Amino acid sequence: MRADTRAVSPAVTQALTIGVSTILITGLLLAGSSFTDTKRDNTVRQGLQDVGSGLASDLVRLDKFDTAGVADNISFSSEYPDRIAGEGYRVHLVEGADRATIHVNSTASNRRTQVRFRNDHPVCESTVPGGQLTVAYDVTRGCLEVRSA
Repeated sequence: MRADTRAVSPAVTQALTIGVSTILITGLLLAGSSFTDTKRDNTVRQGLQDVGSGLASDLVRLDKFDTAGVADNISFSSEYPDRIAGEGYRVHLVEGADRATIHVNSTASNRRTQVRFRNDHPVCESTVPGGQLTVAYDVTRGCLEVRSA
C-alpha cells in the first residue's frame, strides 16, 4: 500500500508563500525608506544651496553700492525659511583671500553647503540663524555683513 503525502503539500506551499511574501515586503519597505532618506537629503541640500545663493546675490548687489561719503549703514532684508525640511540652519559669512564664502549648515544633521562670491568691500565675519536676514554695509567697520532681521 502507498503512503498518503497529500496533507504535506498544502502546508509546504503555504509556508513557502508566506516566506517569499515576507522577503518581498521587507525588501520593498527597505527600498522605500532608503528612497525617502535620499529625497530628504536632496531637499535639504538644495534648500541650503538656495539660501546661500540668495544671500550671495544680495551681498554682491550691496557690494556694488558706492559707499564713499555714506554716513549711515546701508541694509536690506530678505525672507528665507526658518527651517528647511524640518531642520534649522545657520549662515556663516567668512572673508577669503580672493573671495568671500557663505557657509550654510544644517543644525540637525551634517548637511552643509558653501557659496563663494567676489567682492570689492571687505567682509565682516558673521554667523546668524536662518529666517529673515539682513545684508548690511557697516559704515563704522567699513565692511559687508549678514545680520538677523
